[in-house]
Amino acid sequence: MTYCGLRIEKKSAIRIRRSVKREKDALLAESEIVSVLRKRFGGESFSVVKGIGDDAAVIRIPGATQYWVLTTDQLHENVHFRREWTGPKQLGHKALAVNLSDVAAMGARPRFYVVALAIPRSLPRPWLIGFYEGMVRLGRKHQAILIGGDLSHSKDGLHISLAVLGESVRRNALLRCGGKPGDFLYVTGTLGKSAAGLRLLQAGAQTGKTPSERQALKAHREPEPRCQVGMWLARHGFCRAMMDLSDGLSLDLLRMCQESGTGAVVHGDRSPLFPRSRAWGCDPIELGLHGGEDYELLFAVPPRHALSLESAYPAKYPKITRIGMLTRSLHMKWIPESNMRPRPLAPCGFDHFRS
Repeated sequence: MTYCGLRIEKKSAIRIRRSVKREKDALLAESEIVSVLRKRFGGESFSVVKGIGDDAAVIRIPGATQYWVLTTDQLHENVHFRREWTGPKQLGHKALAVNLSDVAAMGARPRFYVVALAIPRSLPRPWLIGFYEGMVRLGRKHQAILIGGDLSHSKDGLHISLAVLGESVRRNALLRCGGKPGDFLYVTGTLGKSAAGLRLLQAGAQTGKTPSERQALKAHREPEPRCQVGMWLARHGFCRAMMDLSDGLSLDLLRMCQESGTGAVVHGDRSPLFPRSRAWGCDPIELGLHGGEDYELLFAVPPRHALSLESAYPAKYPKITRIGMLTRSLHMKWIPESNMRPRPLAPCGFDHFRS
């Protein structure tokens, strides 16, 4: 028989089909797919400092004083967004923000980006211009320049794909895999606010009647990538592992633990949740642990650097909160309050292939 253009004997073909079937059956989660791709296709090269498996790839350029950081992300209509919920400028902002957040997670400075769109013919020209205006406005805020892209026709909604090129602030980059048992865990900002905004939209609240509702809606529609914080942390060397929170603390923390070979304990009474969502029938703990799309930074700090970090951290940046620590045990635990026993923390964040 012929398989991918090659002539293969019948017994070999049977083995290939069985192997493909086993892998197809096993690909139940995004992390498993990434693991298979990294194992089978992740190339090794002097130029590749970090390839598949982190927020971005890290590239070594001979003679350069910094590393280059490259990331890409997609947003698909009715999967990641609904146009009836989000204006064009807001969507342009968010499309770039989710990519800038990956660069921030590496402690890098965003420099350039390209955007590819597949658009339905019914999309009005003013809407398209507004999309680019929102995107370019955020890019200018972080000194990232639009340098190109691609346009295509779509028969099934709007599809957006961006790639961002960043530059490390020193000749290193912060990876997910650098954490050690005993490291303190910190997060920036507030957890669960974006998920609360999504719940409001699902309930039909488009504008928000109170300041809290408007904050939540803005957090969901126009997240703020923590680029300045990421660069500051990389420059000062306080932390040794970092990633952004795109799919929920529980799932993203699991990814850091797996890459670092650790477990973790998270303290509920220390976590910066969004308690105002309780008035809308939401559970702040559920949203903070599993809601996703916070685009805050999660980072691990050796205990000897904790006090220096907390005293030197600039007040102009979003607050940072110590929420727990990495452990030798490979399990993740959640302690709701200081006088309560630890409970297992299951990774229940967003996964495209299990949601």
